[in-house]
Amino acid sequence: MNKKPAFNAVTKVPAYQLVEGSIRGMIMEGELSPGDLLPPETELAEQLEVTRPTVREAFRSLEGAGLIKRGPRRRMVVTAPSPRIVHNAMYEAIVLHGVTYRELWEINMALEPAAAGLAATKVSVELLKEIEANLARTSECLDKPKQLGECDVEFHKLVAEAADNHAMLLAREPLSELLLPAYGTVIRKLGPGERLFEAHTKIYQALKKGNEKQAQIWMAKHIRDFRRGCELAGLNLDAPVGNKP
Repeated sequence: MNKKPAFNAVTKVPAYQLVEGSIRGMIMEGELSPGDLLPPETELAEQLEVTRPTVREAFRSLEGAGLIKRGPRRRMVVTAPSPRIVHNAMYEAIVLHGVTYRELWEINMALEPAAAGLAATKVSVELLKEIEANLARTSECLDKPKQLGECDVEFHKLVAEAADNHAMLLAREPLSELLLPAYGTVIRKLGPGERLFEAHTKIYQALKKGNEKQAQIWMAKHIRDFRRGCELAGLNLDAPVGNKP
């Protein structure tokens, strides 16, 4: 006798998820673009042959994802997710997947020199002035851990902005924030003010001259120094981020 195959029950998908998926697909495929107005709830419900509460629930989910927002006459308008939404999603994923400080440092070792290299070819006069002002503030707080840490974070953010690459900005922000505890510990325990200031100055000079190679070399040296600082401070780089390194 032939053995009868066993079939699993088909999972029922809530109607609002089907509506959400349809609208999300149209946005991601370019059929709907940021700034486009969606039909009113009643009209869209009729088109999709679902109830108005179903459409409302789909809108709520899409709004939470940053893909739509309430616009003129309470109509929903398509929008690009804000950097904060992208940041939060990446931040939570990195923490929940148990990514370690060492893994973050490895990615930082790739991103930061790349940002410095791009910045050397793209930096604006305005951002150069901001970086110069940052250096002036840094020179005044070399023995003040809290202020020095703030200046360091600002310096790297300005270099990333000078790179003028939105993909890089979105990728590096949550990584930088997750590495902050390690940065803070190194600065408090070792007081690397002079070495940090020298590296920042050399990077700034390379940016000012448009020297892509030197900007990359000094940023890479700076990031390697950070890892060495972690080791000297006794930090556990193999600890998952979100825990004490």
